[in-house]
Amino acid sequence: MKKCLKILMIISALTLLFAQTVSAAELQQAGTIESSATSSVKVDPDLALLSLTVRCEDSSSALAQEKNAAAVNKAINLLVSEGLEKDAIKTTNYSTYSYTKTNDGNKNEVTVYASNSGLDVSFKELDKVGEILDKLADISEVNVNSVNYSIQDPEKYKEQVISSAIAAAKQNILYSADAIGVKLDKLANLRIDFNSDSSIQPYPRNSLALSGSATPQPQSPDKITISATATMSYSVQQ
Repeated sequence: MKKCLKILMIISALTLLFAQTVSAAELQQAGTIESSATSSVKVDPDLALLSLTVRCEDSSSALAQEKNAAAVNKAINLLVSEGLEKDAIKTTNYSTYSYTKTNDGNKNEVTVYASNSGLDVSFKELDKVGEILDKLADISEVNVNSVNYSIQDPEKYKEQVISSAIAAAKQNILYSADAIGVKLDKLANLRIDFNSDSSIQPYPRNSLALSGSATPQPQSPDKITISATATMSYSVQQ
């Protein structure tokens, strides 16, 4: 009987200790107020980014590479003639490979060699985007993958959106503290997430202007959204 009583007393003590631990955790968690807020600004883009692929095929690797080099140079010369700097044109990838296909005439399999080059083009003259797209359509080996509108310096908007997000999050915490009748102690945690979106428009070849068209592709890019989210927590006075 005494042994059973001793065991019950130990269990009761452990239960009490566990309850105290849980209560302490709940108190610690309840001793902070957390809030998050997002601030954003929409600005007009001032930078255009074109993603191009140059693809050429022939019966040998050397011929495919030779054609590809000529087509790349043709595209670069066109862009430079439009006033773009050569430094604004970057080669992103290059590959040459072979594959087999069936000849439609005699049904025999033939080996085809393909040479691909990727180009990224950036420029500030947004009023030239339509004209450049129109002229690139004249080069059959060039495909425009996408047109990406962005801004050159998102950092200059960073302080504005971060400050606004922090102020809004803190105001939410102040409102909450007043509503529940507690006083804030000090900042416990702060996390900032900054984001600058771009406006990306895919351009499959069949959506480009017809070769030789006198009317450039119209462009009306969306504004760029720059945002910051502040997540913060304050401890409360006990």
